[in-house]
Amino acid sequence: MVSTLYMNDEKYKLIINQGKAKGFEQISLEKKDFLKEISFLLNEPKKVFLGLGDFLEIGDYSTLIDNIFFDTEGIKIENILDSNNRRISLEGDVPFSFFKLAVYFPDFLLKDVPTSCISAIGEKSRLFPGAEIFIKFIKPYEPLVLTAMPFEIAIEFVKRVGLDENNLLSTEYKKKNGTVNKEVYAGDIIRFISGDRKSLVIEKHMHGHDLKENDVVYIGRGEAGVKTFSTVNSIAFNPFDNIIPESRITLYGSSLVSLLVLFNYNGKLDYFLKSESFDEYMPSLVVYSAVKEKAPELIDIEIQHRNLQNNIIGQRIEHSGTSYKSVEREIEVVFAGSSININQVKTMVTERMQAYRHNPGDLVKKIYDIARVRYKNFCTVGN
Repeated sequence: MVSTLYMNDEKYKLIINQGKAKGFEQISLEKKDFLKEISFLLNEPKKVFLGLGDFLEIGDYSTLIDNIFFDTEGIKIENILDSNNRRISLEGDVPFSFFKLAVYFPDFLLKDVPTSCISAIGEKSRLFPGAEIFIKFIKPYEPLVLTAMPFEIAIEFVKRVGLDENNLLSTEYKKKNGTVNKEVYAGDIIRFISGDRKSLVIEKHMHGHDLKENDVVYIGRGEAGVKTFSTVNSIAFNPFDNIIPESRITLYGSSLVSLLVLFNYNGKLDYFLKSESFDEYMPSLVVYSAVKEKAPELIDIEIQHRNLQNNIIGQRIEHSGTSYKSVEREIEVVFAGSSININQVKTMVTERMQAYRHNPGDLVKKIYDIARVRYKNFCTVGN
């Protein structure tokens, strides 16, 4: 599964970016030399921070929440919310993720829903290709996952890759006791780990543990926001457009296993990285930026590699044997064997959302009004 876009006679590409004015240098290397050069790009960290959304997992959870609790109309409303909230976010100072994850889900979709229902989604949603193997190798760096996802989903993803609650800092929704002593969501939030504020969490952790800039590294795709990649020592994996110019290191690969080339200190991973079995996970391109900003030509090259790798990742997921529909069915089986009447829950949510089916603009306005006040209070108290 190798494209001529990035390999020529078994050679791999490293690009050294020197900024818009000075341009960049392209270096083609054989596998052995490529692995050696890449291993020098990142100082060995003491602490690794990781994204979760679209990085350790592939994004099923959001659609699953809508489909399971709000029939199929949820997707239609979510698409309207996404387009409007992104525009509102660009015009104001409320992060895009805040509208959905800190208002829409807790106050509208999930209010009075048993928290165990959400845990089931985290237990069954699909992980990103290579997530478990990647985490296994970086455990010595005490990884801490930072995510805007609600805790009940995030902790299940974290446990599935071999970590625990000590390795997670996530958004937390308010809860209360419902009928039959079942814990349900009460609306509102206790804590929100927002996109651009993740950098503040990392800086606070560095200060509290006497860590310097090169002692830590953040790895993600873009869900952390531009500020995290621009202010924290970082690695961007197949990043979104707005992140490409910001991260010190960008790596394009078809699995999270591809990232291990950056952690081969003193050749300790040679036995794995130089094996034939690793060939399909070799990165197509690694870009190291000595300075900020990139020439448009370099950005175009990176976008080509990202699109290529995203296509390969899509094929990996498609041929993994676990489809989105099969995940839905597995969750339905879990609910069927539990004491929760999922049809009753779905009816409750659907009836509550009925008013917005034909007037989603009213929902957008209500979410915006809540988000504006909540985010202001959230920033004031420093959650």
